[in-house]
Amino acid sequence: MAGRYVRRLSALERSALVINEIHRYHVDAVIEGIGEVDPQAMQIAVDRAAEANPGIRVRLKGFLGFSRWVDSGVSPLVRLMPLSDWDGNSERGAPFLNERLDPLHGGPVADILVVPCKDGSTRLVFRTAHAAVDGRGLIHWGTEVFRALRGEALLGSHSTITDLDVLAQYRDRIPEPPKSPPASIPVLAPAESGRELRYVWRRVVIKNNVSQLLPKTAAFLAAWARRKQQGEVCFTIPVDYRGLRTQEMSIGNLTGYLRLDVPDGASPRAIMQLINRGIREFHDCRSFPRLMLWIPIWYMVRQLRRSVDTLLYTVTPGSPSGGIVSMGSLNPEVSAVPGFQPKLISGIPGSVGKLNVVFLAHPEVTTITFSVPAAYNQHGQLDELVSAYKEHFSRSGPPATTATNGDDGR
Repeated sequence: MAGRYVRRLSALERSALVINEIHRYHVDAVIEGIGEVDPQAMQIAVDRAAEANPGIRVRLKGFLGFSRWVDSGVSPLVRLMPLSDWDGNSERGAPFLNERLDPLHGGPVADILVVPCKDGSTRLVFRTAHAAVDGRGLIHWGTEVFRALRGEALLGSHSTITDLDVLAQYRDRIPEPPKSPPASIPVLAPAESGRELRYVWRRVVIKNNVSQLLPKTAAFLAAWARRKQQGEVCFTIPVDYRGLRTQEMSIGNLTGYLRLDVPDGASPRAIMQLINRGIREFHDCRSFPRLMLWIPIWYMVRQLRRSVDTLLYTVTPGSPSGGIVSMGSLNPEVSAVPGFQPKLISGIPGSVGKLNVVFLAHPEVTTITFSVPAAYNQHGQLDELVSAYKEHFSRSGPPATTATNGDDGR
C-alpha cells in the first residue's frame, strides 16, 4: 500500500506563497455552458478525483527548507454561489473571485465554484493556488473531475516530482543567468495616482484559430509598448516540463520560465526562433536560488511590500514587461456531462506583474484573457489595448466578442 502523499516545497513554489501574501496569486479556469451541474454530485466526483490525485488535497507543513506539501485527506470543496450577473468577460459581477486561497496559513490549495448566471449560463470556476498547482496541473485536475462525474476511469497522479528534481537532472546543462538583464518598458502606461493594488482583467473570444499565436502576441504587445516609449521589451514565457524535461504527470509546479527579449521590429517567426533556441539551451531551467528555501517567508513578504510599487510601475531591471501564457488546445467537450453542455473554457491570469496574457485554443475559437493592476486601466489603457488586439487578430475570421461593461479599472 502506498504511503501518505508528501511533496517537498520548491523555491519556485515558495516564491508563489510570498506573492500570494501581497495579492491573490491563483491559477483559475472558467468553464461556461448551458444547463445545470448538481453541486452535491460534483462534490462526490471531486472526492473520487482527489483520491486518485492526492496532490490536490495537500496542506503546507513544516518550516523553511523542511517545508512539505502533505496530503490532508480532505478534498476541495464545491460551493454553490447565488444567482449572479457576471458575464465571464471581466471581474465585474464576480466578487467571489476576490476570495484568496490561503495555503500559507493551513488553508486548502483548491476549490470549485458553481455560479448560475442571469444570462442563462452556468459558470464553473476551478480555483487553485499557484504555489501548489500550475496550469497543466489545473487542466489535469479539472478533466479528472469531469471523468469522475461521467463515471469514467481516472488517469490519476501520485507523482511527487518537483521542478527541483527536473533542474537537478539537467544541472550541468543550465547556463548561468545574465549578470544584469536590461530594464524592460511596460506595455501600458500606468496612472499617476490611485495605485491600490487590485487587478482587473478582460477576456476576448476570437472566432478563429490563429497559428503561432504566442509569438504573434509577443510581437503585437512589443509594438504597442514602443508606440509611446522606446526601450527593451521582455516577456516571461512559462515552459511546461511535462513531456519535455520529464515524462511524469504531477499536479504540482512542473514549469520553467523563459525570458523572451523581443527586438524592435522582430517578426513572429524570429520570435519563435528565439523561444525555441532558449528551450534548446535550457534557459527555462534557470530557477530561483535554493537559498530562498532558507529565508523566512514573512521576511520576503516584508521586502516585497516595500518594492512592489517600483516593480509594478517603473522601468526596473528584473521586472519584465509582462507574461504570456499558452495553455495549449482543449476541447470544451471534455467538460460535458448529462445536463450541462460546455461552450467555452478560459483562464484567468495570475495577479502578478505589469501584464499577463493567457490564451486557450478550442476547435473553432480561441479565448484570450488579459490581466493588469487597476492603475493600468484607470484611463482605459487596457480596454484600448484589448480592443486593438481583438480587431487585429479577428481580421481573418468573424467578429470577436469581449467585455462591454464599461469598467474603467477604478
